[in-house]
Amino acid sequence: MSELDPILKDILAQPGDPNATPVEEQDPDEARAEFEGDMRAVDAEPPEIASVENIQVAGAAGDLGARLYTPGGCAPGEGALLIYYHGGGNIRGSLDTHDSACRVLANASKAKVLSVDYRLAPEHPFPAAADDAWASFTWAHAHARDLGVSGDRIAVGGDSAGGNLAAVVSLDTRDRSGPPVAFQMLIYPVTDHASDTESKRLYSSGYLLNSMPFYTASYLPDEVDRTHPRASPAYALSHAGLPPAVVMTAGFDPLLDDGKAYADKLEEAGCEVDYVCFESMIHGFISLRGLIPTAEEGLRRCAASMCRVVG
Repeated sequence: MSELDPILKDILAQPGDPNATPVEEQDPDEARAEFEGDMRAVDAEPPEIASVENIQVAGAAGDLGARLYTPGGCAPGEGALLIYYHGGGNIRGSLDTHDSACRVLANASKAKVLSVDYRLAPEHPFPAAADDAWASFTWAHAHARDLGVSGDRIAVGGDSAGGNLAAVVSLDTRDRSGPPVAFQMLIYPVTDHASDTESKRLYSSGYLLNSMPFYTASYLPDEVDRTHPRASPAYALSHAGLPPAVVMTAGFDPLLDDGKAYADKLEEAGCEVDYVCFESMIHGFISLRGLIPTAEEGLRRCAASMCRVVG
């Protein structure tokens, strides 16, 4: 069995704040503010990048905030675009919490990155986030020239809940005969809201993802929706015809088994899959740039996989 990274082991061994209010007892604004602070505390200085622009994109129920990252060396009008959906359990996360990650991905891939601020639960339960992800993807494809990218080189990606949305968009575009997804970047994605796996039994307490049942209940209050393919992509009737993917997991993550199972489903269906597991890591590790060098290593690994496919 692999060993937990020693830096993470020390961090996780520290006693928690006895006065902290569990996320299950916070109102949405409190939970989101706390997450913003927590993410700032574990981040490093944001990498320099050629340009960052805050824009609006179309969502399913109105415009959404978005942030466009342009690295140096992009070929005007011909480059690739990664549409990125942030993690946060479908209830938290923002353009700011994943700003550093998007900068690293853009610089490492030499592709533009469009980070999308989709609607959050519990105010906007399923399928709001999935619908926003699909709407923003189709908007980006329609506006590829305005964004300065090639419509044939648009990838989707995200971490955790955002990885779920990237997988859902890939299914949607196949099933709706939509514009092509060139690549899907799935970073410890949520693929099965109904599973009871060994990794969930082992790592759902004490490894920084203690509240997954609460996140699921907030986004999917109706239990029947939890096996809908647009909520849990593992339940799609077929995974054939989906775009090439990188699926990255962490060895001490409750979602480890689900991520590996989804990579296997893609591969068995004939899809090109690059599966990588960072055995000593925990869920959320790409956001820990201020604590561990593996955070940036993981992001660069995903960027390299995308580059091999999209160019």
